[in-house]
Formats: sequence, structure tokens, C-alpha cells
Amino acid sequence: MTTTLERTPDSASSAGPIVAGPARRQTLGRAIRAEWIKIRSLRGTWIGMAAAAVVMIGFGAIASAVSSGSIASPDGGDGPGPFGDTGPLSTVLTGSTFAVLLIGVLGSLAGAREYGSRMIVATVASVPRRWQVVVAKTVALAFVVVPTALVAVIGAYSAGMGILSANGAATVSLNDDGVLTSLLGMVGYLAAIALLGLGMGVLLRNVAGTIGVVVGGIMILPNIAGALLPDSWDTALRFLPSSAASAFTEVGAAGGSTLSAGAGVAVLAAWVVAALVAAMATMHRRDV
Repeated sequence: MTTTLERTPDSASSAGPIVAGPARRQTLGRAIRAEWIKIRSLRGTWIGMAAAAVVMIGFGAIASAVSSGSIASPDGGDGPGPFGDTGPLSTVLTGSTFAVLLIGVLGSLAGAREYGSRMIVATVASVPRRWQVVVAKTVALAFVVVPTALVAVIGAYSAGMGILSANGAATVSLNDDGVLTSLLGMVGYLAAIALLGLGMGVLLRNVAGTIGVVVGGIMILPNIAGALLPDSWDTALRFLPSSAASAFTEVGAAGGSTLSAGAGVAVLAAWVVAALVAAMATMHRRDV
């Protein structure tokens, strides 16, 4: 709760006594507004979001051009190149891996950056209910990531399918079975990775460590584990975030077993909720 101070006119002096005005109650809405001002004021936020969209659309267009044979494949041949054995939707969403990497880094920065600059001290001082800090950061980050992911996914789909169609290659439409689900699922996956990065950032309080955990633990380690571990581990590997996302997107799974679409959404949502709840508990119990 904050108090507004006002000066009242005084007959003997132009600077009258200071009296307390009406108190302003701290609310979750005000906390969200403060976090939104922070995140939109950072140039790096918009550069990172723009880079994620450009990378996803650009790589999707390049993959579509190579796949359809309109440009030479990387090995110098005129065939479909490395994308010839994948479906049209997987081809146009080739850039999703790089977009996930950028979004994960931005989420990590959103969670851990204030601990490095010590601005977190002022944040928790102005928002005594510390769980509101995590909720406010989550909402503000989602306001940025979800529209960006939607633009990136739809842009990659439109550009890629346009190139495939112009060169006589196979295409899919939004009305085809599972296409819209995969596109919206990719938007949700990008948002989930950002929020996982946010939660891990609050937990670890270190930018470099958080980026390492998000990039290495969520994106790189599962693929290595799927390639090196025996098939008996597939049941456990399918509950990893990237493998759960493969159930409703075009993301590759770690291991050979995948969940159903509904189960994949539930597992990924559980990872996000667990990370954010742990972040709230940590912020509440530990000193800043």
C-alpha cells in the first residue's frame, strides 16, 4: 500500500505543510501494468521477438524452396535435398527449432535479469505479495510472446505453402486434418518454452545458468538421450517438454514413443505450471 503526499497552500509560506492523501492499494492489476512497462521498454525484447519471427519465416521459406527444387539443395544437387522426406507442414515449420531457442533465451532473461541488476529488490518492495510478481511477469511475457508466435507461425505457413504451391510441390490447407491443430500447437509450444524460461530464471536467479538449463535441458539433452538410451527409456522420455509438444506439433520427439495430442498438452502445461509454482514458492521463501 502506498501513500500519496500533497502540499496545501499556507498564508505565511508558499510551501505549505505536507499532508497524507488517499492511500493506493497494491493490486495484481498494478503489478501487471508495471511489468508490462518494464518488458515493453526494453529494446532487446522487441529485437528478440522480431528475430524469432524472421528466423521462423525465413527458414521455412528457404526449406520450402529447397524442398520444391526452386533453388539448389545444400549438397549442390537439384533434388529435394534434406527436406524431401518430410511433409509440407514439417518443411514450412523448419525454423521452429531456432525460434524456440530464441524464445527460450528471452524467457530466461525475463525471469533472471532483475537479479543480476538487483532491480528485484525494488520490485518486491513495491509488491509485498511476492507471488504477484511471478504472475505479473508471466502475464506480461505472454502478452509479448503469444502474438509474436502467432505471427511467426502463420507467416511461415503462408510463405512456405506459397513457395511449395508455386513450384508444383505438395501442400496442405488449414482445413486438412490436423493442420490447424499443429499450427496452434506450435504457438502454444513457443509460449510454454518462454514461460518455462521465466520460471527457471526466478528459480536459478542467474541468466547464464538459466539459459544453459533451458537450452541444454529442454532442447539438446532430450535429443541426445533419445539417440543414446535404449528403447526401454522411451516411455520416460515422452514426458519431457519437447517430446510432449511433438504430440500436437511438428517438433521431433526424443525417443520413438509419443503421447496423444490431449496428453501432450496436459504434460507440457504441467511442466509450465510446476516451474511457475516453484518460482512463486522460491520467491516467497528466499530473501532477495
